[in-house]
Amino acid sequence: MKRALVTVAVALPACNDIPEPNHFGAHVVVAADPGLEPCGGSLAHMDEFVARLSDHFGVEAPTDADRFVYYWLEVDGFPERSGCPEIAAGCAPGDRTYAKSLPLNHELVHVVADAIGAPPSFFTEGLAVAFEGLGQVKSDDRPLRDDIHALLRARTGTELNRAGGYSTAGAFTTFLVERHGLDAYLRAYAAMHWTDTERGIDRVFREEFGVSLDDSIAAFADREPDCGDLERDAKLLECAAPELEWDGDRLVHHRALACDQDDAVGPYANDSVVVFRTVTIPEGGDHIITVFGDDPRNKVSLQPCTICDGQGLTVERDASPRTVALAAGRHSLRLHGPADLRTSLGVRIERIEPPGVTP
Repeated sequence: MKRALVTVAVALPACNDIPEPNHFGAHVVVAADPGLEPCGGSLAHMDEFVARLSDHFGVEAPTDADRFVYYWLEVDGFPERSGCPEIAAGCAPGDRTYAKSLPLNHELVHVVADAIGAPPSFFTEGLAVAFEGLGQVKSDDRPLRDDIHALLRARTGTELNRAGGYSTAGAFTTFLVERHGLDAYLRAYAAMHWTDTERGIDRVFREEFGVSLDDSIAAFADREPDCGDLERDAKLLECAAPELEWDGDRLVHHRALACDQDDAVGPYANDSVVVFRTVTIPEGGDHIITVFGDDPRNKVSLQPCTICDGQGLTVERDASPRTVALAAGRHSLRLHGPADLRTSLGVRIERIEPPGVTP
């Protein structure tokens, strides 16, 4: 989960009660408790995420002695050892991340964005929700039509979470980026301070966006598409994954799936593993999707690589073939399975020709 501001809600952990680094990547160093072992592709996944996000935000990805340290700790005793709030799955003070599972890209957004600025929690958490990626599972919450003015008063991520404001913060971030551009948004992000009141935030909005905070909130309420966090996410990593190829009007992919494979990412919080791929739908229309697997935890998720322009779906293994309308264009395809054993997973996507059309 979610970063609390370091000066407000993150205690310093006992230095002798956390593990030493034991997995070393180009941009991320993992320090895992004994018995916790990353899946074969996890470190590369985290490195690539930090590299792509840093490039997107216009900051340098850390290397050598500046690499981010990711402390992967056992669940028992996590708050006391990490200094994270009781309800948090993780937190990110400075260039460090403490987490109960791996990877937790939400926290990596925080450590990358730390080089940009430290605005109020509504904006730090909004940026993390908007750019954290799909991962193993991501809620598809719709933004609550809560009063953003009230959410802006949350001083920590914990307060914002308790107010149910994460989805709204992410939606407002995406709205501002889409309307004003990422460069302008990041300038505003850098210009704000976590102690700013609405008056200070309004001043930054007027200087960087040319509109007031109140007018921005009103425009968001009027024009924000009714889409959830999955559709709204930037999907920087998911939509850059290797692409699966079609064979005529059908795509068939079958593989073994295990934690020790070089492209397997996890184990996530529910002891699952994910392999990331993409597929391009050549022509929009109805398709039949069938998923085969030898474990109840096998499934496939498909998500358009657009922002709020089409919903995704998840198909469980051995379910009845599903007929769905897919839009043309690139999609993220995630292959899911358990991290504790080797399974076999297959997916078949077949285009259905419209009536009266001869293949």
